[in-house]
Amino acid sequence: MRGFLLITVMVLTLLIGGVMLGFFQQSIQQRFQSQAFLESQILFQELSGAAVQAQNYLLQFTPNQLQENPPVLESSVFAEGFKDWSGSVKTSGSDLLITLRAPNDSGGADFQLLLRNADNTSGIEYLKPDGVLILEN
Repeated sequence: MRGFLLITVMVLTLLIGGVMLGFFQQSIQQRFQSQAFLESQILFQELSGAAVQAQNYLLQFTPNQLQENPPVLESSVFAEGFKDWSGSVKTSGSDLLITLRAPNDSGGADFQLLLRNADNTSGIEYLKPDGVLILEN
């Protein structure tokens, strides 16, 4: 009788332990997924801010200046919270292709922003905010 009781207690302990282990495993997995989602949202917000700052910096140039000698986007272009961002500008036909580099602590990914040239007369028209952000892996 004692052996049966001991086996029953051990089986119940194993079942309860397995259920608790599954619950904790699911909880940990949800926590990691939530953390990854929040980190990607923070990166997207930073990218949006860096893109606006790069666009505002490029408004200082005429379309011809941008076509002839595209500037390099150094850390001095960006505001205090974005000093680790950098970038480069290339011409793509009559449009501008801006590559923004995220800081290493954010994954160091490169993002591209396409600024379309609506007409070739003014910098404001050149930098219309209908660009497309593309993540390069």
